[in-house]
Amino acid sequence: TDKTRKGVGMIRFDFSGVTDKLLGGRGIAVSDIEAIVPALACAHETIMAARAKREILFYDLPNDNTMIEGVITLAEQLKGRFKNIVHLGIGGSSLGPKAIFQALKDPLHNISAEPRLFFMDNVDPELMGSILENIDPRETLFTVVSKSGGTAETAAQFMVVYDLLQRTLGKRCHDHLVLITDPEKGILRKLAVADGIASLSIPPEVGGRFSVLTPVGLFPACLLGIDIQAMMAGAGKMAACVLQGDVFKNPAYLYAAVHFLALARGVNISVLMPYSNALYDLADWYRQIWAESIGKRHSLKGKDVYAGQTPVKALGATDQHSQVQLYVEGPFDKIVNIIDVATFRKDVPIPHVFGDTDEMGYLAGKSIAGLIRAEALGTKGALIESGRMTSHISLETIDAGTLGGLFMFFEAATACMGYLLDVNPFDQPGVELGKQITFDLMGRRGYEGKFRSSSPVERMVIEL
Repeated sequence: TDKTRKGVGMIRFDFSGVTDKLLGGRGIAVSDIEAIVPALACAHETIMAARAKREILFYDLPNDNTMIEGVITLAEQLKGRFKNIVHLGIGGSSLGPKAIFQALKDPLHNISAEPRLFFMDNVDPELMGSILENIDPRETLFTVVSKSGGTAETAAQFMVVYDLLQRTLGKRCHDHLVLITDPEKGILRKLAVADGIASLSIPPEVGGRFSVLTPVGLFPACLLGIDIQAMMAGAGKMAACVLQGDVFKNPAYLYAAVHFLALARGVNISVLMPYSNALYDLADWYRQIWAESIGKRHSLKGKDVYAGQTPVKALGATDQHSQVQLYVEGPFDKIVNIIDVATFRKDVPIPHVFGDTDEMGYLAGKSIAGLIRAEALGTKGALIESGRMTSHISLETIDAGTLGGLFMFFEAATACMGYLLDVNPFDQPGVELGKQITFDLMGRRGYEGKFRSSSPVERMVIEL
């Protein structure tokens, strides 16, 4: 029905696979969604009020022409000067840029084209050491992303890189750095001002996991020649759609409503399964925004609620041979969100060989794109027939505009889901203690005793 299929042209969200029409008693009725319209209206009012006070800004980023033009101007100034770009950042400072890179550049870009892009998205010494051993710092631009500047992992990476650049380039080391950070506060902003290092600003109102449509994601993309204006136009088109208050006109609110009602039925795992290698890192980005935004101990009223839904990434058709057995016949605790693509940017025809064999002959004359589309529909059909909640996101193709729309869709859905669960989708108190213990272990002043005060951690270390 029209109510189960909503989108903005290039993207369509179909939630018929979670409804009682297809799943029977395990499904969600349209009347169930209508029953939570007051809660959705409250969530919408909260979002709109916060937007008016500029406490939530991600919806409005596509219209920030000053920010977009600043990114383009700096990228043009640096164009052609570097063979390598090394992106320093962790969590939201890296997952978004990685998702853009994988979605919009050739899978073998770093072999076939320049500038090559590498991500130092962990403090694994082998990863970091390998990147530094395989790039020439004289031919490399390092983008350093940390809103606060105090993120331990990024700070350590930056210290290593800065020393390397100083030893290799001397006074010219600053020409090989771009700092992406808070516009006014933090050590990176101080360094940018004091040493004249090129910099871009992350709007203070935009948290790390919502920052992909800021210079965090836009600048590396622009350096690689990706059309960030098209990406922001796609995001803007989706924003106009997902700011509507009517749940049956707003695909992001529908996505949140379906997941909220599923969670109430014990469906506590959300699988994002794109049938495209190009979108696999998008699923990784989704894991962070869904987990870190709605996984909360306390409600907005301060009560213990232990809210959340575990996000899982899967890849079609690869994970049909590793995960789908569990999804089809295991516990009824998952909603599987399939993404498929109508038109791939490349296709590979299957030649007319082995046509006289039953095992392979039926494939002759078909194409690889046709096969993966059939795989997506086959998995969707098997899941629904087995009574498993399944939504379907259809893309016309993968391009900058579509990707921008997907980012906006999932960000809006996450915000709505958080408020439906009566939690703050924009904080992350659960990660702070781990950071503080790390600071203590590494000797940062002001954090003494954090490790010792966490006796379960100390016992675990002793036992190991």
